[in-house]
Amino acid sequence: MKTVVTGREAGKVIWNTQFADFAVEMGFVPKVCRVRTPQTKGKVERLVRYVKENFFPGRSFVDLEDLNRQAIAWCKSVDSRPHGTTCEIPLQKLAQEELFSLPSQEIQDRYRWETRTVTRDGLVSFDGIRYGVPWQYSGKEVQVRAVKGQLEIYYGEILLAQHQLQYHTGKIVWLPGQYKGLAERKGIAAPYPAAHQQDVRVEVRSLHFYDSLLGGAAHG
Repeated sequence: MKTVVTGREAGKVIWNTQFADFAVEMGFVPKVCRVRTPQTKGKVERLVRYVKENFFPGRSFVDLEDLNRQAIAWCKSVDSRPHGTTCEIPLQKLAQEELFSLPSQEIQDRYRWETRTVTRDGLVSFDGIRYGVPWQYSGKEVQVRAVKGQLEIYYGEILLAQHQLQYHTGKIVWLPGQYKGLAERKGIAAPYPAAHQQDVRVEVRSLHFYDSLLGGAAHG
């Protein structure tokens, strides 16, 4: 994919410059599989199938935190058993790897940011969820990042909003007072008034009432 590899020259990989900088600062050396040779990455993809077939079937959980707890416990259990191919215990081998520490938090945070454009409704999309920001920033580019279970949305150095991260795709998370001042500034009506109108009553009428208004067209 172009976010990792921009092309090849004389068989040599040309890395995306941003990805190459990321690899250097994070302290790892990227490698690619040969083109049109899926067997060279089979063992990596096999792990996905192993998790799907051995961890998920018949499992129940109440939320993402609960699922993560169960997954960590399951991983420790599986990795404490001898591996079918190497006959060695993965956790013991991992301890011998002498892995490098991650770079400073400052460097890590630099790569947490993503750019988004605020919609006309004053919403920012992140992982399939839409989060509210003050309507005055509609159409502007903002920076977002996920930190400790929170989504932070910045415009330059201004923190516009901070939301609890959600995991139900398609959900909208409103910001209290998101459309405050819109009417006073003679703007358009709030796109989703239900978000800030807590007590809306709708009169319930018989369908015959609408029949009389439409001259019977409702059944036409």
